[in-house]
Amino acid sequence: MKKEKQGIWFTSMRQDKRTGEVHMRNMSLHSMLNMIVRETKREMLENFRERSSILEGLGVKIDFSTQRISVAAHFRKEGIRGWRYAGYNGLVLLSIDHLNGPEETETAKRLARMHPSTLAAFVGASGRSVKVIVRVSYADGSLPQDEREALAFHEQAYNVAFCTYYGMVEFPITRVSPTLEQSFVRTFDPSPYVNPAAVALKIEQQINLTLNENSEDLEEPKPLDRLQPGAGSYAELEQRFLALTTRVAFLKRNLFTESGPSEVFLTELAKECQKTGFPQEEAIVHACAHFGDVVGSEKLRTIIECAYELRRLPNIVKDTYNQTQFTALRFRDFMRQHYVLRHNVIQDSEEYRTNATWDTQFHPLDDRMLGKIVNEARLRGIDVWDKDVRRYARSADTPSFNPVEEFLNSVRGAWDGTDRIAALASCVRTKNPHWQTWFRRWFLSMTAQWMGVMGRYGNSVAPLLIGRQGWRKSTFCRNLLPDQLEFGYTDHLNLSSKTEVDRTICQYLLVNLDEFDQLSSSRQDGYLKNLLQRADIRARQPYKTQVTTMRRYASFIGTSNQRSILTDPTGGRRYLCIELSGPIDVTSRPDYSQLYAQAVHLVENGERYWFDESDVETIMDNNRQYMNLGSAETIFHDLYTPAQPNDEGAKWMTTTALMDEIRRHAGSRLTLSPVTFGRYLMALPEMSFRRSRNGTIYCVKRVF
Repeated sequence: MKKEKQGIWFTSMRQDKRTGEVHMRNMSLHSMLNMIVRETKREMLENFRERSSILEGLGVKIDFSTQRISVAAHFRKEGIRGWRYAGYNGLVLLSIDHLNGPEETETAKRLARMHPSTLAAFVGASGRSVKVIVRVSYADGSLPQDEREALAFHEQAYNVAFCTYYGMVEFPITRVSPTLEQSFVRTFDPSPYVNPAAVALKIEQQINLTLNENSEDLEEPKPLDRLQPGAGSYAELEQRFLALTTRVAFLKRNLFTESGPSEVFLTELAKECQKTGFPQEEAIVHACAHFGDVVGSEKLRTIIECAYELRRLPNIVKDTYNQTQFTALRFRDFMRQHYVLRHNVIQDSEEYRTNATWDTQFHPLDDRMLGKIVNEARLRGIDVWDKDVRRYARSADTPSFNPVEEFLNSVRGAWDGTDRIAALASCVRTKNPHWQTWFRRWFLSMTAQWMGVMGRYGNSVAPLLIGRQGWRKSTFCRNLLPDQLEFGYTDHLNLSSKTEVDRTICQYLLVNLDEFDQLSSSRQDGYLKNLLQRADIRARQPYKTQVTTMRRYASFIGTSNQRSILTDPTGGRRYLCIELSGPIDVTSRPDYSQLYAQAVHLVENGERYWFDESDVETIMDNNRQYMNLGSAETIFHDLYTPAQPNDEGAKWMTTTALMDEIRRHAGSRLTLSPVTFGRYLMALPEMSFRRSRNGTIYCVKRVF
């Protein structure tokens, strides 16, 4: 018999250890969460959490308190030491365990709250788990109230909720046998998540959910494997290493003498480290820190490596695999234990770091490091050569890493609302009224190109900062990139080598066209203009047969000490010429996290990052004052001015006639192409022209 759900009650249970009496009380969701937020024994709880972080690694389970809060159902007291079922709540309790500290618990809470069926999520008593309460009901919104029916429904609901959240939360959920007495230990969390309007997860009455029989035995990633490099992780491992040492010393007291630990003790300690998932390199470092002065670092390394390898590759392996397979297995384990590799997709190179929490930086895997790895492997009896290490590092088994995506993902959604882009633009002193708008649009276009949302188009506009030497133009350009992406800045672009240009725009993020005025007119007007608008590069790589498509990442910016820098007679709409009125303020670097968080936010929310036709007209009008006019163009303006057909003294002249007049006035033979001169005349905004039998004719009138 199903009844409409009347409310949710949580039952608090605590048994007196001396008398055995059960103390119970029912509380609402609000009261339960208020108890978690205002935990009166938080100091004791913090001490418990400090101990649990050590004991968890040893497999020791302890409870902070005997007081537990039931979730699935509520109960009534029956006698002094018993209780009985009172009603079903329609709630399932999931536990995300073995988390590495506050950062992972907050991440787990954030992921759990993304599902609309999450009623509440809060940190467990150990401080290393998150409890998630999921709302469930029949398809019609009702709940069973009969105890037997409620238990059958709850088992189905738990399986559905477990499968639903297991695929959504990136951390392992501990699977238990569902009962109506599911509960959690009284805990403390100052900021639990609660959603009273949570939508119940619908469970069909006749549902027959079949889980993998081995679902309870799924291999879950060890929490130690998720530790990120850093001082905090080192301290965490130090605590666990000391706990393991204490445990082995207690169990093997005779192996630890006054003169120090014996080899047998160290071997047992290494076995315990390996069994609990303690990283091999970390075990060596912590052992050397404590016993290195007595035993010796090299001896310690040999003992620990042998203990780890014996447990990983038992003697039966040699009979199962041939020599080639056995060597490959040993080398694979050697690399995984000692190094972390990744493939940098932008630089198209392999990087490595030591597999330890103290090494936080990745380094290029160059020939010197390859030689070191080969020597280390061969000293351990693994018959490999340089080519084997290269093949291993460059295989598809090495995970890919995109530093740009990594950085942008780290700042996505973190913008605090302050306009950092405008503040950065204001560091540039200029009287140009368009600078703020142009810089904002160009900066968003650069970010959009990194994000890969521009499709078939590239960031086709480049600011050109024009000012005196020493006004810190290049420094400003270099400061546009954060430290994480500083590898992506270059001020060297060899336009004479197409291969190098293709590589540069695909492997760098910002290219500074330093001393832009030194570029020849043929480079400006042709190749560079085409380069600015390209979205990707299609080319055949050296020693390869297939043509590959490489994504362009680079945006362009330029600097110059000269004012007349543009040679394109059409006006150079690809460039934003900005004349400085004073030195650029580079005394402080921007808050890059907020700067790029704002850019990502604006791009994802639809702010325009491209220049439309009205912008192009403004840019071309601005750029005419920065044209580098030749002798012919200068003499033309001395002799003629553009006119309208109805103007007094206006006449139509061909390009050839105008050039002959200019040569007669100059008194020398000018080497000027009629085509180039014609393009210049057509680009003049006031010029009227039309087609005739003799070609294009222009309406002009004499100045004098």
